[in-house]
Amino acid sequence: MKMSLRQLAHAQALALHSNFRIAAAELHISQPALTRSIKALEQSLGVMLFDRLSSGLVMTPAGKVFLHRARSVLEEVDELELALAEFTGLASGSLVISTGPYPGDKLVPDAVAALMRVSPDIQCRVREVDWTEVASHLLERESDIAVVDMTSVADDPRFEKELLIDAPFYCLCRTGHPLAGRRLVSMAEFRDYPLVGNRTPQRIARYFDRDAADGEGIGEAGPFRVKIDIATYAATRRVVLATDAITMAPLIQAEAELLDGSMALIMTPGQNPRMYSGLVYLAGRTLSPAAARFAVEARRIKADMDRRTAQLERRYLSP
Repeated sequence: MKMSLRQLAHAQALALHSNFRIAAAELHISQPALTRSIKALEQSLGVMLFDRLSSGLVMTPAGKVFLHRARSVLEEVDELELALAEFTGLASGSLVISTGPYPGDKLVPDAVAALMRVSPDIQCRVREVDWTEVASHLLERESDIAVVDMTSVADDPRFEKELLIDAPFYCLCRTGHPLAGRRLVSMAEFRDYPLVGNRTPQRIARYFDRDAADGEGIGEAGPFRVKIDIATYAATRRVVLATDAITMAPLIQAEAELLDGSMALIMTPGQNPRMYSGLVYLAGRTLSPAAARFAVEARRIKADMDRRTAQLERRYLSP
């Protein structure tokens, strides 16, 4: 005895409507195709499911028993499909993302928004944290995936890493700043103004030629504290726009402010330090479907950011 789920669905629709034409229309197949399907099913079962009378179709006793069981099978299939959809993150699920101030300002929110458009029932939490704490968050399963500066985990085999943002930092200030509009600003002049942001890798400290030995995080990858220590780039942006403080960020972070004229670039001598941020998650573990889909969206958003960054470079950095 061989039968398919498709045939069960055909029989159920025919039992509901007692009419081949109406049932076929509901199933989006032709009436002859439905007739052939029901006939093949009856031949496979060795019983008649429907009596074809001049007054219409009537279910046989065997048909009633069959359809009762078939309905249960189809309901189980629906529940199975829903369970698989939930597992794959298409219908529901949860996702916790840890991120730093720069990707947490643009890339991560945009990727989460794209994810929500595809899977609106996913429960998602974004944690904007100090990048030095992300390793412990992942190891302790407080987060599923992170998008952060990868300095602290670069050589750690416990993590899988995928570089997304490899971009130079630029000094930024409000357009009314005393240094705004200068062609080139010396580091000596630059240091007359407070630097605002969050703790940064040691390579940033070397750029400013400052003593990073503040008793915390000393070393090649150790952080140093800026004068105005703020955890989020959104808050940093507000401080910079309202004061003579200066910050450093990739061009894309200040896209809106550069285009509307509220922020300006400060060009300094020497090679600019770079941001190295990307996806980080536990090695040897398969990402959850929701996390995997988020990673897909993050890569797509990153490609769009690269395109927009190239436009900003042509506009503001070309000689």
